[in-house]
Amino acid sequence: MTGWPGIADFAVPAVLATAQIVATWLLTTGADRPLGRERWMAGLTAILICNLALIWRRVAPVPVLGVTIAVGAAGILAVHDVDALVGGIADGVALFSVAVHRRTRTAVIATAAALAVMWLAFAPVRGGPATQLTNAGADAAAFVAVAALGQLRRQRKARRLELTARLAEAERERREAAAAERERLARDLHDVAGHHLSAVVVHSTAASRLDDPDLAGRALRAAADTGREVLKALSRLVDVVGPESGDGRLETLLPPLCRGLARLGVPVMLSVEGPRRLRPQVTNAAYRIVQEALTNAMRYAQGAAVNVSVRYGSGALEVVVANAAPAEEMPVPALGGGRGIAGMRERAEALGGTLTAGPDGSGGWTVRAVLPTSASTRPGPGWPEVLDAAAIALCVALPSLLAFAPPEEMLADRPAGPTLLAIAALVGRALPLWWRRRAPWAALAAVALVDSAWAVVAGRAASETMMSLLLLGAPAAMIAVYSVGCYARRTVVTWPAPLIAALPWGLAFAVTAALENRDGPDRDVMVPALVAGVLLALLVLLPFWAWGRVIGGRGVRWETHALETMAARAGEAVFAERHRVAMGLRGTVLDHTTRLIRSAEGGLAGQDAAAGTSGTDAREALVAVSEHARAALTDMRALLDAMREDQDRQDRQDRQDRRDRRDEEDGRHDPDGAAA
Repeated sequence: MTGWPGIADFAVPAVLATAQIVATWLLTTGADRPLGRERWMAGLTAILICNLALIWRRVAPVPVLGVTIAVGAAGILAVHDVDALVGGIADGVALFSVAVHRRTRTAVIATAAALAVMWLAFAPVRGGPATQLTNAGADAAAFVAVAALGQLRRQRKARRLELTARLAEAERERREAAAAERERLARDLHDVAGHHLSAVVVHSTAASRLDDPDLAGRALRAAADTGREVLKALSRLVDVVGPESGDGRLETLLPPLCRGLARLGVPVMLSVEGPRRLRPQVTNAAYRIVQEALTNAMRYAQGAAVNVSVRYGSGALEVVVANAAPAEEMPVPALGGGRGIAGMRERAEALGGTLTAGPDGSGGWTVRAVLPTSASTRPGPGWPEVLDAAAIALCVALPSLLAFAPPEEMLADRPAGPTLLAIAALVGRALPLWWRRRAPWAALAAVALVDSAWAVVAGRAASETMMSLLLLGAPAAMIAVYSVGCYARRTVVTWPAPLIAALPWGLAFAVTAALENRDGPDRDVMVPALVAGVLLALLVLLPFWAWGRVIGGRGVRWETHALETMAARAGEAVFAERHRVAMGLRGTVLDHTTRLIRSAEGGLAGQDAAAGTSGTDAREALVAVSEHARAALTDMRALLDAMREDQDRQDRQDRQDRRDRRDEEDGRHDPDGAAA
């Protein structure tokens, strides 16, 4: 990125410098630790230089990081006060810019360099080895989290640019997909039906002209066998085409399927939640799974009610078909080939999904399939996992600094039991954050449960220190609430998340207020304290929930929806071609092929009845077979010609579009044309 910085590049350094100066003044103007004039000027100079350098953080992120690291370290050594917010703040902003605008290797090297300089600068300022080690761990977690956030933003920006370009080419991809599918279908039709039907015409016509009953019988048998083969192949092709809906959406495809079973006496309830366009492969697999599951329910649980549930989630489609237990034991008909569940599972696994089927405990049967709606997946761990690990480390390290590090050392003189309990709680409340993306509600519930247990235990022990540590661990609750807002299903209400996370705070306030009475617990103040604690926590947690909702709505799901939209557009063109071929085959070719088989079988039956003594009926059957084969070939060729005409028309349109684009580019680069 080149050019002079914009207005937005000045805003962040200005706000940051003001906050640093004000915070440093408030933290260091106490009576016991005032800063002298020289130290104040040194700190002020370092703050201003670092933030002035941040103006160019997008233009030259690596040099800016070098300036902020060097000047910040010099300022820390000059001020020599751990409470002065001189270094480390601008470094983090500069490091974020490096991670956003540079590759992973540069971001990792920059993170290591910033941490090393930070540790060397603070070594003379901080206390003993224990304090330095604890602070170094917190600094490492913070800087790694900043780098991970920057790299994630870099990846997201690159992905958005790629998807934006692909969206602009979606129409071209749609046409190309339609052309490729049209060519494939035409080739399959010619290979499957053209050769076989032509052979039937030739053989049947030749045999009908000869007075040879044995030859006529062989020709009829060959015609019947060939017709069955063609019919089977074309039927398989029609089946691959999928359901008969023109738009290929499950909310359109499934109701007729369910109504068809209802007419057969099977009560079917259908619910579709959050419908949107999908890849045709996903739509077809979901339709076939529901179709097979309903067939099994009708076969093995006759008369039992069936519930079909289809839920569109973020990146996955969930299909559940559950039937109740039949009212009475009935004999199972000997139908099917025993491949129903295996076939459904193969369909799901072919898309990278899963399928489970089995009894539900009440005598019924449930089939559940989860099908990925996006064709692309991110293999292996990456920066999201690095960010989650850094968040867990920070949520453990920050309270630990106040609990075990000088000068406060809240738990320094505590017995081993409460100390181990505090350590377990610090770790236990942070570990669920590892699952915050996949199961945000479970992560939030685990954090709230640990915090509530901590508040009760601390209250029974009359420990204000333990209560303080509960409040100091608020970042874990903030991250959990943000994750629910960002990653939970959009169709599920998420506003209770801040309230759930706030309940342990209210409980801590209530217990603390009750224990302040020296004569015994005062239960009259518990309810007001509980309400006050919850309200205070809501003020802190609600912005994180709102932030997650905004990011989840605009960022996290944007890529998934863009991929699904592109795949659906190209897939809909493919589906349209398949649908047209299916309709053409069903309306004409399959009908003539079926008549061909019947004519051949009728001729064979008549020949068998006459014991092979008369060839008149056989010749008439051969003529009919030949006519039906010719009619099927004629209709199939008409279908192929129509497809070829569409392809020629599309090719002409593509050539015209390319000429228009060239003319537009030439006009842009031609000064005379531009002036005109």
